[in-house]
Amino acid sequence: MVIRALILAMAMNSALAADDSGITPQMHDAHLPQIVAVTIVKSGVTSEATPESAEQCKNFKLSPQEIRAYIGKAGEVSREDYFHMLDWSPCSTSGDVTFKNGLKGRWTIQQYRAGSLELSTGRTLFLYCPQCRATKFPTADE
Repeated sequence: MVIRALILAMAMNSALAADDSGITPQMHDAHLPQIVAVTIVKSGVTSEATPESAEQCKNFKLSPQEIRAYIGKAGEVSREDYFHMLDWSPCSTSGDVTFKNGLKGRWTIQQYRAGSLELSTGRTLFLYCPQCRATKFPTADE
């Protein structure tokens, strides 16, 4: 009986693992219009919950091109997956975005590739972009 339970647990665990780094949340296309403007408001921000990370976070600065690429490539994840499955980072950068159709938003991107986009419609999108590359994102083996 114990062996059967162990085999079942192992099978369930391997079915959930999406890649070598662990569990990846289900992502959907965010269907965002073309970006016409990106403004960086805050860079190298440290979460109030971890002031000891200030030295690490002060250098987390993304370029406008990296931000455009992130918003364009990131997949939308559920709020639950965003808060319970993605790695949290004390470091972030944030700002504003304007889309071709006039829609505006306030974005935040964390160092470990999670982000959010609060749209002028009142909708908040939770984003994740494991394939995004930026000079300040950690490499896969860090």
